[in-house]
Amino acid sequence: MKTKHHIFLVITLVFTIFLSGCLNQTGPSDQVKETTYERVLRTNEIRVGYISYPPSLIKDPNSGKLSGIFYDVIESAAKNMDIDLKYTEEVGWGTMVEALNSGRVDIVVAGIWPTSTRGKKADFTTPIYYSVVRAYTRSGNNTYDNNLDKINDPDTTISTIDGEMTSIIASSDFPSAKAMALPQNADVSQVLLEVASGKADITFVEPAIAEEYMSKNPGKIKAVEGIPPLRVFPNVMMVNKGEINFLSMMNIAITELINTGYVDKVIDKYEKYPGSFKRVSLPYRR
Repeated sequence: MKTKHHIFLVITLVFTIFLSGCLNQTGPSDQVKETTYERVLRTNEIRVGYISYPPSLIKDPNSGKLSGIFYDVIESAAKNMDIDLKYTEEVGWGTMVEALNSGRVDIVVAGIWPTSTRGKKADFTTPIYYSVVRAYTRSGNNTYDNNLDKINDPDTTISTIDGEMTSIIASSDFPSAKAMALPQNADVSQVLLEVASGKADITFVEPAIAEEYMSKNPGKIKAVEGIPPLRVFPNVMMVNKGEINFLSMMNIAITELINTGYVDKVIDKYEKYPGSFKRVSLPYRR
């Protein structure tokens, strides 16, 4: 009996050790995922996705050289933090969130406007400046003057870009109108060309975009009169959802540049038409 008892105890002990080892074994799925903040500190590098959207970010079509308000700001922020930037990928309005979620980039740089839809999958930095969005139509077309409701009509065609704010405003504010969508990589000025050529009746852009188009194409389009701006948006950069430490690091660097007056100087540098952008209000201006 003693022999059988000893054998039972040995078997029990071996099984317990084996089971303990299995429970304590850590597989790849159990490993804690490295955060963006941790990876940036480890590599001393921020991987940047960017969208060509002048003047917030400008890409020279010949040389590929980048410039613009957001480019200058993130370059200065990175310099102050002593962190390198790697411009990894040019993304589109419809692919920018996926580029973040997949881990291909750490931040998307351009004048991005935060919305509730985008906010479900991404977080946003401190605003660099604010923009208003106005409606524009063909010169001589007074259909929509003083009559915002007239836009929401089946006979109205709105020029939009997939995934960009034109498409969001069209679907949410004017669902009865027809939307004529351009691909997400289309230049924003293309929506104004569609209106000027008569392919669409109306579109929605920032005054800076419209002013630039009108300076090169006088007498083709005009602002719809007698209606308020359709949107007022902060212009921000975008990071992956939940990356709180990385977002905090970027916000501190951006706020420092705003408070020193650097951002105002950068906006002055690129603001071709004075008053196009609304500055962030500092305490001493209030």
